[in-house]
Amino acid sequence: MSKVQRVLTAALPLLLLCVAAYVLHRELSHFRREDVSAGLAAVTSTRILLALAVTVVNYAALTLYDVLALGHAGHRIPYPRVALTSFVGYAFGHNLGALFLSGGSVRYRLYSAQGLTALEVARVSVFNALTFWLGLAAVTGTSLLVEGGGGVLSLSPTVAHAVGAALGLLLVGYFVACATVRKPLRIRGLEWTLPTPARALAQLGGSCGDWGLAAVVLWVLLPPGSVSLPSLTALARLAGIARQVPAGLGVFETVMLSALTPRVPAPQVVGVLLVYRCVYSLVPFTVAALLLAGNEVLEKRRHLSFDVGMPGCSRAISSCCFADSLPLKRAT
Repeated sequence: MSKVQRVLTAALPLLLLCVAAYVLHRELSHFRREDVSAGLAAVTSTRILLALAVTVVNYAALTLYDVLALGHAGHRIPYPRVALTSFVGYAFGHNLGALFLSGGSVRYRLYSAQGLTALEVARVSVFNALTFWLGLAAVTGTSLLVEGGGGVLSLSPTVAHAVGAALGLLLVGYFVACATVRKPLRIRGLEWTLPTPARALAQLGGSCGDWGLAAVVLWVLLPPGSVSLPSLTALARLAGIARQVPAGLGVFETVMLSALTPRVPAPQVVGVLLVYRCVYSLVPFTVAALLLAGNEVLEKRRHLSFDVGMPGCSRAISSCCFADSLPLKRAT
């Protein structure tokens, strides 16, 4: 990398952490003591703990996105490193918005230390985005076909069934393409190989599990019997749009209030959404920011101890041993 690229790469974690601190401050500044008290009073501690447990499972399931993407790209990275990168990437992406850019920046910082180039990390991010939209299409299509638009979002049965069938055909077309097209596709000068049918099926299963678990987190916080899980899962398609802005600020709350207030009193919905945002967004985001900071400290200490522990002759020997892994300078 050039000197400018090295400086930007080193400054990237600091920039991300500063943005994370700003978002946390902005989020917490909107919370008044009365709002927190009302939200906690509307939800029992048992349901909060259950929502936290489902959130942990959800973020663990999200690591399958990166596992599948790296397997498709032919890279083998230890799962703990993949899990760390995936968790931090999605926690930042869900809160900072622009998932491809914010989550992709985290992935570039952490995966580049494992030898991946910027182009390879971009391919991983594109594969993850494709997996994300496959699950969204499957959840939306199934909901429209089963409920006929009569869930939390009112659509005429004809329109709902037509859209659901179109999304189903789109998924079928994707699987047919994965089974029959083996030559790399060229898109704007870049080559892209479709996954195998088995990996495409794993994409669909992992993404549907992600969408379902995200809906379950909110479902367990709502009053029992207020709304069915399939109806709530249908809102995932709007949550996908809301993810494009930082933490879905305003958009997510507006959608949920308009959809749930006919079934649940508005003050109670506000309290539940407050707890949901803390459980599903702020807690993982805070943990991810701490993990990223800890990783950076460990990396700096490891590099420092490596340099300090290799003075004089031993450093020269090491330079010879690793010579073929270093770029050669042009002879003058």
